[in-house]
Amino acid sequence: MLTDHADEDDRIGEAVGPLMEATVRRSPRTVRGTRSAIVALALTVLPLALITAAGATLRLWSFDRVGANPFYDAAVRSMSLSWHNLFFGALEPGGQVSVDKVPADLWLQVLSVRLFGFSGVAVRLPEALASIVAIPLLYDLVRRGFGRTAGLAAAAALAILPAAILTAHSDTMDSLMMLLDVAAAWLIVVGAQQRRVWPVVAAGAVMGLAFDVKLFEALIVGPALVLLVALTVTGSARRRLLAAGAGFVALLIVGLGWIAVASLTPLGQRPWPFGSADGSIWNMVFAYNGVDRLSGSASAAALKLDPPGVLRFFSSGGHDYLATVGTMLLAAIVLGGVALAVAVRGRRYPAGSLAAACAVFFGTWLVTGIALLSHMQRMQPRYLEAVTPAIAAVVGIGIGVLARPVRRRSALIATCGVAAVLAVPAASALTVARQHRSDAGLPSRISPQALDRLAAFLAANGGRSRYEVASSSVERAAPLIVRDGRPVLMLTSEGGRPLLSAARLATEVAGGHVRYALLARGPCAASGGSTCAPAVRWALRHSRDVSAAAGLAPGTLYRLGSTSPSARSG
Repeated sequence: MLTDHADEDDRIGEAVGPLMEATVRRSPRTVRGTRSAIVALALTVLPLALITAAGATLRLWSFDRVGANPFYDAAVRSMSLSWHNLFFGALEPGGQVSVDKVPADLWLQVLSVRLFGFSGVAVRLPEALASIVAIPLLYDLVRRGFGRTAGLAAAAALAILPAAILTAHSDTMDSLMMLLDVAAAWLIVVGAQQRRVWPVVAAGAVMGLAFDVKLFEALIVGPALVLLVALTVTGSARRRLLAAGAGFVALLIVGLGWIAVASLTPLGQRPWPFGSADGSIWNMVFAYNGVDRLSGSASAAALKLDPPGVLRFFSSGGHDYLATVGTMLLAAIVLGGVALAVAVRGRRYPAGSLAAACAVFFGTWLVTGIALLSHMQRMQPRYLEAVTPAIAAVVGIGIGVLARPVRRRSALIATCGVAAVLAVPAASALTVARQHRSDAGLPSRISPQALDRLAAFLAANGGRSRYEVASSSVERAAPLIVRDGRPVLMLTSEGGRPLLSAARLATEVAGGHVRYALLARGPCAASGGSTCAPAVRWALRHSRDVSAAAGLAPGTLYRLGSTSPSARSG
């Protein structure tokens, strides 16, 4: 039988009961019970509210000054313009190219910009809110196994974890994915306490949503969740298998639902998925975001900056993982190890207890996550959201277990312990917040001033062309899409894969549908044109450089339609 070893005074339901009874009768015993309930409730609600408020402050501090990611911002702008673009996650208003993910997270960002208007704040708001909501949810998850002290310490650790704040500032999907991972674990634990199967099925559906948000990164917690189900679902073997099987089916239905439906639409009627080698959504999901991420290698410069291995998280060079996650990870390793030794020696948590199951879950999540991320060659700081809740939870559990032997003084000891452990990460968190740093990923290749000059030139000279500009890459076009929200004729996708034939581009130019192009002449010139897509080669041979007229750096903007080679033009 599964038992819960959380302290009795940690049970909110028992504290609220007398408070409700006080509305019916007012005997001296009821008054004392009411006071006790209010005190118990205050000891939980007030600290948690303060911790959550602190986490919210760090995530929303100077939020309007956080840098943008033109790639996903362009998609949000494009998706807000039509239902077709919204469903397929179109990257540009014409619906020619879509993003490299299932657009589930972007739907929330589109909703935000529809409510508050298009701005960087509105685009990033869903991610910041998801990161904030994860704080009290992690508290309740840890509390159910290890009590209020451990839960509050875990919530505090997540609230000030610099890596989580860094990612919450970004308009990428990782913060929402992290919240969904925590929610899935919470549902399984709730189901164990209530001895019901449906929360396990719901957890599978939530993991399907997490997969839709950030694909395989969301499944790093998967092995730990399987263990949690195996250790907490009670009853016969048949009941356990049915619960696990139903949860897995729910994951598949939700996780693959959009992919299957969207793939039924012929390629000519939907955008080309960014990163796909053949235009298939399945290829984008399982090859570009799956196999390629595991087997892909980074450049020599990137490997020198951030060499793979566990020690990368304790290095102050490169991405400075030591400041963003290393100090907290070290605290988790030390506190988790000491707490484990104390718990085993004191035989506090029997094999059948919920606490033991939660300890196995968080330990497995931490070890699996760090092992996978430490060996990734193409690692980004935002990927740490796949394991930040586990780091914070192990820190909280360690503090809770070590504070328990001196229970009467545990509040003071726990407070001092939390302050000591979190002091260094808190300082780093303040730095991230004050400097409004993020890990948005793709930076803008053009300054705001140059972008304004480009937009003004195109508006004055573009006539009634269908496309504001043609572009040889999404990176060049994205800032313009964010600013103006006009269709851009994309010539290539990721890696220079052709999206348009030279003949089609010639037809569009002859018909006056596109007049200008954003091109990168350098790679084509270096290879003699052999590595350029046919449409890009045609554009370079039938255009002249008008960058100076637009107030831009040479080799930026070209006027299409000239029969003289662009190399002769100035």
